[in-house]
Amino acid sequence: MTKFNSIMISVVALAMTAPAAFAADVSRNDRLYDSSGASVAKVSRVADDGDVVIIYKGKVIRVQAETLSNTDGKLMTSLSKKELRRLK
Repeated sequence: MTKFNSIMISVVALAMTAPAAFAADVSRNDRLYDSSGASVAKVSRVADDGDVVIIYKGKVIRVQAETLSNTDGKLMTSLSKKELRRLK
């Protein structure tokens, strides 16, 4: 393996762990807001891959880390409440 290949593997591995790094900013009981800015629920659990688990309308929902962002100090998802209801 060349030095270039090992550097590229390191860069790819670091890029793949970016959502998990965001999980460090999310903690249990943080409030999650939908795409319109309306409050959805508190975070029940943060998964190792950065996904968050919430209980919304009596249903356990796993929200993917790719949809999460930290906007103005708020944990936001790019999904609407209607889209959240469809998740499992």
